[in-house]
Amino acid sequence: MAEKVTLQPCLAQDRLSIIARQACYVVHEDWRPEQTVLGCAPALNAGVQEDIDFIKLYPVIAVESCEKDCSTKLVAKSGEKATVTLRMPEILAEIGADPSSVPEGHVDCEHEVVQAVAQRLLAEVDRLLAK
Repeated sequence: MAEKVTLQPCLAQDRLSIIARQACYVVHEDWRPEQTVLGCAPALNAGVQEDIDFIKLYPVIAVESCEKDCSTKLVAKSGEKATVTLRMPEILAEIGADPSSVPEGHVDCEHEVVQAVAQRLLAEVDRLLAK
């Protein structure tokens, strides 16, 4: 059984990436603060030991917003493999959410789409914690 799960969100500036980051934050801060860690792509890319430890010690959920798979590739560049790669377009289709209702630039964590995506991420976190 995993002690914690690393959430590694995409860092692009598009609407889906912003939703993904906010959803990861909700899962970590509000629902599973003791069972999750938030990966920081710039720190991981710079070789910050804490972020390297996160991906070496815990299963990683890479949350991707486009086909570039930057989070997954960054984890691989650091010598590990994402346990799960979740893709925002697929998540939004699965939960029936319309991203066009989300404002450009910034969205509050309380936004219904962010909360719905966070629920989907939470299900994956809980699945990995139960393994």
